[in-house]
Amino acid sequence: MPKKMDLFPVSAEAENGTIFRVAGIDLVQLVRQYGTPIYLYDALTITQNYQYLKSLLAEFYPGESEIAYAAKAYLSLKFARKLASIGASIDVVSAGELAVALDAGFIPEKIHLHGNSKSEGEIRQAVDHHIASIVVDSLEELHFLCNLCQRIQIKPDIWLRLNPDITGITHRAVQTGHSASKFGIPIADGQAVLAIREACGNPYVNLKGVHTHLGSQLFDAGLYGLAVERLMSVCREAGWMPDVISPGGGWGVPYTEDVQDNDPREWIRAIGITLVNYAERESTPLPTLVIEPGRWLAARGGVALYTVGSTRKSPDGEWIAALDGGIADNPRPALYGSTYTAEFIGDAVDRPLVPSRLVGRFCESGDELIHSIDLPKLERGDLVAIPVSGAYQLSMASNYNLAGRPCVLWLENGQVEVLQPREDICRSVWWSGG
Repeated sequence: MPKKMDLFPVSAEAENGTIFRVAGIDLVQLVRQYGTPIYLYDALTITQNYQYLKSLLAEFYPGESEIAYAAKAYLSLKFARKLASIGASIDVVSAGELAVALDAGFIPEKIHLHGNSKSEGEIRQAVDHHIASIVVDSLEELHFLCNLCQRIQIKPDIWLRLNPDITGITHRAVQTGHSASKFGIPIADGQAVLAIREACGNPYVNLKGVHTHLGSQLFDAGLYGLAVERLMSVCREAGWMPDVISPGGGWGVPYTEDVQDNDPREWIRAIGITLVNYAERESTPLPTLVIEPGRWLAARGGVALYTVGSTRKSPDGEWIAALDGGIADNPRPALYGSTYTAEFIGDAVDRPLVPSRLVGRFCESGDELIHSIDLPKLERGDLVAIPVSGAYQLSMASNYNLAGRPCVLWLENGQVEVLQPREDICRSVWWSGG
């Protein structure tokens, strides 16, 4: 099990048992300059995570491989530039994400367009920029794409997203590989074989690969091996073998000290061994392997900092501290029942530990960031840090109660760069109506 310190970025430093610095930068001074709520991204954590995945692919997979960051985890223009600079590819799911990726300097050959309901405009945007692949999500979309490509006389490279009917042990809202999922072309009823044969026989698309995605926050590497086996088997049944295979992403991370550490070593090992064994057994060449981590690359690198507002004691003795953020910048606890830990930033020597509940400032009873945690007794003006905040928080943030979205900072070797300034609702064209 990880210690609380292990949940913070790798550059985090503590004094007297509490986090004081990230990337050599004093957090209290940072808050004085930028205010709260504020999100921090640690360059060292992001870079080390990427390099570690590269080393695992080199160890367990002798074929070509690629790491495509799942942009939906968190994306901004400057953050995308950081990822492009270290050599990552990127998986996008909308015209907006595609535009940001291109503006950030990702070459088209490193961009993959996903999505279960792509518009004609999004497909045209992808085709016009000659991106690496359009990932087709259904038979209907395959027919739509083929007809569009015939009209505009272009032949893009595509993958087919297949549904292997595998249910991962995770929250039902992020299970995506089971038979009733809205994602992917089912293997079980023969649609996948039909799609492969239709794509192979159509002169207006170039079928390069197959893809699947089992879900998010997964901790069972064996499921990935099973998924890869099913994908390769259905390709063989259809009489075609892929140049590219992608088992997606979804490898989980611990958010609290009581959850097992989830080293991706077993994840990559299971995928690599399955592909190598299959290729040897069937005497086929190894396909290019594309993995799509989002949360695992970004989550630990992010820290959310809040200031305590009002406090009170509940009738059952629990200490309730209301923070200056909440459901608008982090909807995960309300959506998925997600759990977090927190750290008081300051001198806790003379403060007793008390059972606490950290709630948000928004007009929802479900606006709780942490339902139960023992912390030094918090008072108005105190600072609280919540680790593992780098994925699926800001990307799902809203303007609920017309709150502006937080300032986002990149911390590297004692230097601070603003990735996104604090949003000023009064200057928002969308809210003002132009």
